[in-house]
Amino acid sequence: MSILIFVSMVFSACNSKQKQEKEADVRLIRISKLIDNNDFAQAKLQIDSIHLLFPRFVAKRKIAVALLDTIVRRESAASLAMDTLTLCTLQDAIDSLKRNFRFEKDAKYDEYGKYVYKTQIAEQNTGRNYLKCSVDEKGNLILQSIYTGSKLNHYALIANVDDVFVSTDTLKKDNAVLHTFSDGVNYYENLYFETKADSNLVAFMATNYAKPIKITLIGNKKFSYWLASQDKNAIAETFNFHKLFSVLIKTQHDILVAKQRIGKIKLLYN
Repeated sequence: MSILIFVSMVFSACNSKQKQEKEADVRLIRISKLIDNNDFAQAKLQIDSIHLLFPRFVAKRKIAVALLDTIVRRESAASLAMDTLTLCTLQDAIDSLKRNFRFEKDAKYDEYGKYVYKTQIAEQNTGRNYLKCSVDEKGNLILQSIYTGSKLNHYALIANVDDVFVSTDTLKKDNAVLHTFSDGVNYYENLYFETKADSNLVAFMATNYAKPIKITLIGNKKFSYWLASQDKNAIAETFNFHKLFSVLIKTQHDILVAKQRIGKIKLLYN
């Protein structure tokens, strides 16, 4: 290879590199403008293109990473501001609803306490067949089937409204926890459902609380009764409380995540 050809190749390579660097700079300027205009989605796409098109330009890619951190910080700050306002509104609504609930927690047995509607407190409903809903501190919805009578060992239930019915989690025996005892005359059964699928049943009853709801317990035999008005109302109120409380917990989580992201970026650049 002649010296002339070699020099020509080196010059061409240098010229190509300079051209690519210039193109990268143009893209970085474009990204900055997109960020200033709060067009974060398009800015992120352009940042991805920097890494894809210019993998060897480490300095340019570092600038792109810094620009992405700017986006994350601004998005997190906006999310934090909005969620903080939402949290205040939610907290006021939750505090208002809590007046109709009693907080219960057995320090010996319960990891989390739960909110129980005022008409479904256990000591006020002894010896009655009914469904009880509660919401724990994590926002989880808990459904209990409370039965008194001859031994049933029930493991599932069906709720009927007119010709429509919904059952607990496909009637699987292992999806519920049953506690029983006997006083020598009656059997007392307390069946707990805590799966997400069972919340569909609660939602069904809450939606139809103004209508007659027939409950059928499935065990060694079947046992049916009509849900009392006070229980239908309690289920509807508890389900609404659960939905609002779940949003509150998610908002608190989102605030924590936003603060962590902002803090992490501050540490990187301080």
